[in-house]
Order: sequence, then structure tokens, then C-alpha cells
Amino acid sequence: MPLVDPALTYVLAVYTTGSINEAARRLYVAGSAVSRQVTRLERELGTPLFERHATGVVPTAAGHTFAEYARRAVADAGALLDDVREHRDAGPLITLASCDGPLHDLLPRVLAAHRSSCPDVRFVLTVAAPAAVTQLVRAGAADLGLTFTLGADPEVRVLHTQPAPLTVVVRSTSPLAARTTIALTELRDLPLALPSAATTNRALVDLACAAAGCVLEPVFTCDVTDAVLGFVREAGAVAVLGRVSLPRQLDGLVAVPLEGAELARRTLQLQAQVGRQLPAAVTRVAEDLVAALRLTAS
Repeated sequence: MPLVDPALTYVLAVYTTGSINEAARRLYVAGSAVSRQVTRLERELGTPLFERHATGVVPTAAGHTFAEYARRAVADAGALLDDVREHRDAGPLITLASCDGPLHDLLPRVLAAHRSSCPDVRFVLTVAAPAAVTQLVRAGAADLGLTFTLGADPEVRVLHTQPAPLTVVVRSTSPLAARTTIALTELRDLPLALPSAATTNRALVDLACAAAGCVLEPVFTCDVTDAVLGFVREAGAVAVLGRVSLPRQLDGLVAVPLEGAELARRTLQLQAQVGRQLPAAVTRVAEDLVAALRLTAS
């Protein structure tokens, strides 16, 4: 039996996004499931929580009140689980959510180093799109979230934030490898590898292209960094990737900073749930992550 009715998480997602379909997308469930749970709660409460419109939903006064209750309930359940985990023999279980970028080098390295000094700790890592990472943190489904963002979110607590610059990755034999910086417009006629439109990386590239009045058409689109690096090695292509996404050893590749004021809008954040007192074990992991992130920014 779950400590918290899953419907509370559904309501919070709808409340945050203003859309049943968007809430379902972030929670990786069917829209009909979200709609049924919201309708069930409204029936039990005897009052609507949202006004339905063609463009989305708007919380009623009861919806605002219920959302605050749902946040407290989810947070209290998380605190109870934290307390139980801290005292059981199996050792603390720490749940993390991350988007693709930090997974390739930074997160495995930091978690492995942490476990060498705290061998009883266990980790569960969920991979999700950037916005979905924040949603998991909001809902208390992840103790910590590491994600890229283009703006502030008042519904999460930011433990650390830093710029997330983009780089151009090329073969070490490429003429571009000797450059100190590269402009987006210089990539126009080159075989280009880019992530999908769902990523903050691609959103930044598209914004910068619009500002510069150019269009970039990739020959390879993929959200998995390892696959993109492999394509650059084999095809002699040019990729645009976040610096934190890159492994320490690029094996025949070179990363060159990408120019453009618009590209400075993206940040990498370490997030936690608002109002939640993090257990000591989670705090220690967060401190290790912050230290490692600061090194990547130096």
C-alpha cells in the first residue's frame, strides 16, 4: 500500500503544468489515467479542483488549497521514508533523477567515489527529460535532480546552479580543432550532429540561429551523447554538445567553446524538493555533486 495516494501526484502535475495532457507526458502515464484520478478526487471532495478549458485547465480556489495539502502530504511521506531508510540495516537508499548529459561521466564518477567512503549507501537513478527531472523532484519521487534549465522554477529548491556552455566537438585532425571559439554560422555547411528538439541544448541552438538569421540542418539527430560522439569519430561530423556531457577522455576528439550570447541562458541545476529537510546521507551526496560540478565550471 503506497504511503501517498498516486492521485495526489497527478493533481500536483496538472496544477503545475495547467494541462492534463502535459501532466500525463511528464509522469509517463496515459492522459485518461490522470483525468480519472482528478475526477475521482473531485467526486470525493464534492467540488471541482480545476476549470476545464479548450486550452488547458485553471485551478479553482479549492484546487489551490488542495495543491498545498498534496505538497505537504507528499513531503511528509518522503520524510517518513527517509527516517525509515536511515535506520534500517540495508543502509540509506538515495533516489536521483538526471537528464542525459551528466550521466556519461560526472554522475557515475561521483556516486562511485561516494560509495567508496560510504559503502552501505544505495542509489536508484532515473533518466528523464530535463523538465521531467524537475517534476520528479517536485513530487518527491527523487531526492535530488540534476538537470538543464532555461529558467527559474519556484517550485523546486536549487542547491547549486552554474552555466551550462555548449561546445563544438570535432575530430582532432579537423581544422576547427585548433580554434579557440567557433560561431554557429560557421557550421552551416558542415555535416552536423544535433540533439532532438525536446532538449534544452537544441532549444538554445535554435534560438541562437534565429538571432543570427541562419538555419542548421543536422545530418544526424540523437539525444544519446555516446552515439553522437561515435558518429563524429566515424563520419568526421561536427557535433554541438554541452561541456558537462563530455567524458574526460575524448579519444581523438576535441571540444571547442561555442560563441553566442543566447547560448549563456542555459544553466545546470542540482534540485531538491521545496520545504523538505534532506536526510544527512542525501546532503552528503549533494555536497559531493556540488564539488564536482564546480570543478567542471572552472
